[in-house]
Amino acid sequence: MRTTTAVLAGLAGLVLASGCAAGPAGGGTDRPDYFLDVKGMAAPAQEFTTVGGEKWAFRDVAEDRLTLLYFGYTSCPDVCPTTMADVGLALDGIGADAEKVDVVMVSTDPERDTDEQLRTWLDNFDPDFEGVRGPIDEVVAAAEDYGIPVEAPKRTGGDYLVTHGGRLAVLVPGGDAIGFFDEGTSAEQMSAVLPDLVRENL
Repeated sequence: MRTTTAVLAGLAGLVLASGCAAGPAGGGTDRPDYFLDVKGMAAPAQEFTTVGGEKWAFRDVAEDRLTLLYFGYTSCPDVCPTTMADVGLALDGIGADAEKVDVVMVSTDPERDTDEQLRTWLDNFDPDFEGVRGPIDEVVAAAEDYGIPVEAPKRTGGDYLVTHGGRLAVLVPGGDAIGFFDEGTSAEQMSAVLPDLVRENL
């Protein structure tokens, strides 16, 4: 059974708005406003590594499941843990359809997000969530291919600034993105859309 810590689940009301790239209008469906339908955005070519040391590529996501993809980092104080908590709760809420959905987070802070750190952090939400790391310039390029703005970490004075993606991408087998949940989408809102996405795309 998928599990999500109660403390992190309680963060759902604390999501802070942050800038994200504007996308095209909805694809003519009756989807709610918080979900953006797109015509397949091709999977980036980059290949990274999972926290378990396995090779991982966007084009090689599971052939029989959807993949929810997020670009984030483990020291994020609010949005990243809230997003992962909401994803876990959303999957808890869709019953057997959850077995047809994978979750992957690509680190936008790979220098500090070691394999052990990323694995431990994700385990707080669900041990089945996969963590992926790669060179930051390639992470930035891959995110941009999906229309998600991410920048490499910067040191400014005594501060270390890291960005995260503003949207949660929905990938079909082959890695093409067919839609995005807006930042701040609640678990209940995701649960209302995911079963339809599973039925329509698998």
